[in-house]
Amino acid sequence: MNTQDKVFAEKIRTTDAQSLISRYYAGIEEAARRLPPSASAGFAPAFSFPKLNDCWEEFFDVAQARWAAMGSHAGMRLNLLDLMRNTATRTTKTTASLLMVARAVHHIEETGDPVLIFTPSSGNKAIALRDAVARALRLGLATPDKLRVVTLTPASTLYKFRRNILTEDEELRALNPILVYSGPEAGAVKEIGRSFTDAAAGRPVRVWYSLDIGNYKIADSCRAFYEHEFTDLSDRHRRLHAHAVSSAYGLLGYQHGLDTMAAFGIPHPQPGFLLVQHLATSDMVRHCLSEQLGEPPSVSWKLTPHQESFSQHDSPHFPQSTWDPGENLEPTFYTQAPPTAPQMTSLIARHGGTGIVVSLQECLQRYGEVRHLLGQAGCQVPADPRRLDEWSLVMGVTGILNALDRDLIHEIDQVVLHASGMYLSDADQTPDRSQARVVSSADDVAAAVGW
Repeated sequence: MNTQDKVFAEKIRTTDAQSLISRYYAGIEEAARRLPPSASAGFAPAFSFPKLNDCWEEFFDVAQARWAAMGSHAGMRLNLLDLMRNTATRTTKTTASLLMVARAVHHIEETGDPVLIFTPSSGNKAIALRDAVARALRLGLATPDKLRVVTLTPASTLYKFRRNILTEDEELRALNPILVYSGPEAGAVKEIGRSFTDAAAGRPVRVWYSLDIGNYKIADSCRAFYEHEFTDLSDRHRRLHAHAVSSAYGLLGYQHGLDTMAAFGIPHPQPGFLLVQHLATSDMVRHCLSEQLGEPPSVSWKLTPHQESFSQHDSPHFPQSTWDPGENLEPTFYTQAPPTAPQMTSLIARHGGTGIVVSLQECLQRYGEVRHLLGQAGCQVPADPRRLDEWSLVMGVTGILNALDRDLIHEIDQVVLHASGMYLSDADQTPDRSQARVVSSADDVAAAVGW
């Protein structure tokens, strides 16, 4: 074992478990210590975790990853970092949610105070937190009166939720409600959520507004730890990490993992980054391009001769064709003007990369090719795209292929796609509308919680 491997084993890797959390428990604690002070007001448990034992390892078991080759395109090697291994959620938010629930349980054990985790979400954070709380209750790590979760999502994304003990048990359903907002602006769930948690100050139960990026950075650091341990870094190939993003928490967390290893002198090649977004929320790509080009990108859409779609050729970073220039391809990505855009733009300026926006039309045009590439990596995508309830994975591959074909990627030997979410339509597993409660204000949320 060389010096760097010894340091990695001492400071980052804890066990030989398949779970990212159990395996890199020491690394997670180090990543937490290196977080900057949070600017968020209100209650949050300390970044303190329970002692790892058999029960906690079982709880963390579903936080797994897989690395696989996808083949190549335009002479470029493509790899998949599969972060969707929890079949109950199919989202990378599983890892962060398990860690948040572990911190909440540890706080409860230390203080006796009950904790209510509250999250506004487009759906992915919400279903992952509900699954994590359900796991904690099933394993007896917490009791229903001490640990609760309340989620607030746009009504249009209820299809993302899955049935578990929190929906099927009447008492647990009342304690852990699914709240949905049917207003015109999906992002309003964050404003309502913040108003609710501000008003909850002083309540006997601790209300944790869980959107702070630090909660996700420490979890997504595991992506870097996993890449370091399980991929071949000896060939000196220059990598580009691609991700379909809303606020790019995943890539920022991955970079935090690289920085954590660097603090211990563990060498790891620095990759560039490719941001993939859709037309309805493309602010991160626009911010990045504004810095790269010295001015905001300009796109002029024109109807095709038969008026069946729109096209543009002003910028290779935007769809060449779309049925709707304002298209909302994937409601998972709903954040306008994310505050993380400057951080991601700065990373791309230092390390290389760019951004690209894709359309549904482009995703469907390349669907067969995307499906073939993912199939080579052991990731099965349905032959019928109408079965997809989550487009971020297909968006990511389409963005990579378009970027390569349009010569937007330079001085790179291989591309790594962070596979963060893919749901399939499953009416039997989706909660009934009667199992969700419609709200329109912070007062409605308080009433649903029982205050």
